[in-house]
Amino acid sequence: MKFKFLNSADSYGFVTKHFHWIMAVIIIFNFILALILDDFPRGPMRSFLFGIHKSTGILVVILLIPRLLWRLVNTTPNPLSNIKTLNKLSKYTHYFFYFILLVVVFSGWIYSSARSGPFEVFGLFTAPALIENNPVVANIAKEIHGISVYIFITVLGVHVVASLLHHYIFKDKTLKRMWYGDSN
Repeated sequence: MKFKFLNSADSYGFVTKHFHWIMAVIIIFNFILALILDDFPRGPMRSFLFGIHKSTGILVVILLIPRLLWRLVNTTPNPLSNIKTLNKLSKYTHYFFYFILLVVVFSGWIYSSARSGPFEVFGLFTAPALIENNPVVANIAKEIHGISVYIFITVLGVHVVASLLHHYIFKDKTLKRMWYGDSN
C-alpha cells in the first residue's frame, strides 16, 4: 500500500480522510450527547455535559477552518460518474454540509451567548459571547439550532445511504476513496 498524504485524481489523501472521519465521530458524539442532555435533571452533571457539548461545538469550528482551507488548496478526486447532474448534486451537497454545519455551530454559540454569556472550552480557554444576554435572541437561536441540527442529520443520512449505494449497488470506489487502505 502506497501512503498518500495529498489527494490525487483517484483518491482522497491521508489529511482529508482524517479530517472527514475525525469530524464525523465528533459531530455524531455531540449529537448523541445533545439527545441525552434532556434526560438529566438540572444540576452539576447536566451543566458539565452542556459544557462538553458547547466545547465540542467549538472544536468543530476549530477543525472546520483548516479543513476548508485544506479543501481550497488541495485537489479533489475526479468524479466517478459521467452523469453531470449527479456530479453537481454531489458537489453542492458537500457545500451544503459545510454551510449547515456552520449554521448549527454558530446558532448554538449565539444561543449560549444570549442565554449565559462566554463559556469555557474544555477548561483551556474562554469562548467569547457573540451577543449580549437577550432572551428573545436566545429563543430564536435555539430554534434555529434545533432545526438546523435535524437538517444536518437528514443530509448526513442521505450522504451515508448514497455512499452505501455506491459501494454495494453501483460497486464503484466512492466509499473506498474516503476509507483507509487501497481504493482500487
